[in-house]
Amino acid sequence: MEKYKAIILAAGRGKRLGDITKDLPKPLLEINNKTLISYAIDFVKNIGIQDIVVVAGYHFEQMEKKIKEIDDKIKVVNNSDFHLQNLVSFVKGLDYIKNENLLVCNADYIFKDTTTEAVKNNLSGKAAYCRYDLLGNDEDVMKVKIDENKNLIRMSKQLTDFEAIYTGIWFFEKKYIPELKKIVKEILENNDKNFTTVEDIFNEFVKRGFEIKAVDIGKADWFEIDTPEELKKAKQILEFNA
Repeated sequence: MEKYKAIILAAGRGKRLGDITKDLPKPLLEINNKTLISYAIDFVKNIGIQDIVVVAGYHFEQMEKKIKEIDDKIKVVNNSDFHLQNLVSFVKGLDYIKNENLLVCNADYIFKDTTTEAVKNNLSGKAAYCRYDLLGNDEDVMKVKIDENKNLIRMSKQLTDFEAIYTGIWFFEKKYIPELKKIVKEILENNDKNFTTVEDIFNEFVKRGFEIKAVDIGKADWFEIDTPEELKKAKQILEFNA
């Protein structure tokens, strides 16, 4: 039977939320009486993955306590360098990946059922899950350039010519994990950790001749929580529809 494991990245401070996260890590913010980390864990479990690693950092003790209340089988890893970019967080979780297929997602999104099903039905190869409708496009979204076969060419917030927007969810089959670990190690050794991100992995794989599918998940059907305005909007919609 195939083994699957998920890494949820949940270490950051959420600085753009200002005083809202001064004494509370962003993944513990509540919307409709449910924390963001609870939404992320449920998302992964609804895909069918029960073996979960959460990489926390900012206010680690609060995070660990809450996660263990949700599911005491979840491995909670401390990234004390949470002030750095998210590739440093990812490598903390990657240490716990051995011979499993790997799904990765962030803890500051709330995904609806349509996104869950789209990911669940496309767990193969090397995949970065994207939306092609370009709704919500602004300078802060991660943009994706693809070829005619929907393989990723490049991913960057600075792209001006692109066909898709990245959701923060990605998947690698277990046979690619050794190469993944090698590439992550080289990126961290050869670059400033203040600027290395998970997206650098995809660009490096492509540079080395590997194909990564930019999987179309359909309608843009989720909330990303980065700012007070996005938090307010998510609360208004989700609590109204509860």
